[in-house]
Amino acid sequence: MKFLALALCLTVPAIAQAPATKGAIAGTLFDSIGDPVGHNEVQAENADSHAVFKATTSAAGKYTLAELPPGKYYVVATAPGLGQFAMRGVLVKAGLTLKFDIHLPDSSQLNTLGEDRLRITADMKRHKPPSGPTPRTFDGKPDLSGVWWIPRTVDPGKPEWLPAAVAIQQQRLAANSKDSPQARCLPSAPLRNGPLWEFVQSKDFLVYISDDESPGFHQIYLDGRGHPGDPNPAWYGHSIGHWDGDTLVVDRVAFDPRVWLDIEAHPHSDRLHIVERYHRPDLGHLEIEITVDDPGVLAKPWTQTRIADLAHEEMFEFICAENNRDVGHLVGK
Repeated sequence: MKFLALALCLTVPAIAQAPATKGAIAGTLFDSIGDPVGHNEVQAENADSHAVFKATTSAAGKYTLAELPPGKYYVVATAPGLGQFAMRGVLVKAGLTLKFDIHLPDSSQLNTLGEDRLRITADMKRHKPPSGPTPRTFDGKPDLSGVWWIPRTVDPGKPEWLPAAVAIQQQRLAANSKDSPQARCLPSAPLRNGPLWEFVQSKDFLVYISDDESPGFHQIYLDGRGHPGDPNPAWYGHSIGHWDGDTLVVDRVAFDPRVWLDIEAHPHSDRLHIVERYHRPDLGHLEIEITVDDPGVLAKPWTQTRIADLAHEEMFEFICAENNRDVGHLVGK
């Protein structure tokens, strides 16, 4: 059963020495069950200069962000199959190394056999997208059809959440996300893709199919229609698309109020408007730009960029309700 988890961070006072005018952050990166995560990136952004410092963990999960100017930092770490850790205000002092261990949470997976990070990492190693030109339909449009791996985020953007939205997110996380729609076999967040998903394209519509959702599909109309004047709210919203050159622009509105916006448990309002831009530059890759406009939860529109690889896989059915045994254990607080 899929659910979201709360990130935990263990910090202790600075105990080591660093160059007199600079500081450092060092520690171990762990997964959700306490095993070290090796060969993975950790980064820190200076709050004043916005300079970004990066380090790669050793096989034992150890990392050191060295030569840091004193000040406050925004520390971020992610790993395949796990949720993101992010903390602002991490204080670095001159001449000292801050010991800062990081525990990554589960994402939408339970970290059980077959859904654990090691399996997902192994899947990623199988990514060998084919080379070749962009396939096209009979009318010359790029053909987006295919099975795609969960996209990697190449530019997460900088969302500016309103205080009320942050409060709801923190409340959900503190409750162990026990009220997540996915905990009850309902659709996942509109900003979530994968682990595998498929596009089936025709002239008048595009069908999106997910491999681990119920019902796991929605339609994008390409026949020139607009949104209904009074659309019926839906879990996946109402989607229409048009071509801007070789880029498909998808406009989504009218989302069910019960759906969570993303896997980080942020809410949305009835003014949620999502615009997705899909561009297939070659045979093996799909570029995705997503802009979220929701004045009810965001101070301004938020844009992020992702890239998905073509998968050499077949889609398999997922019937969540037939084995939904974990809700009783998501007791929260």
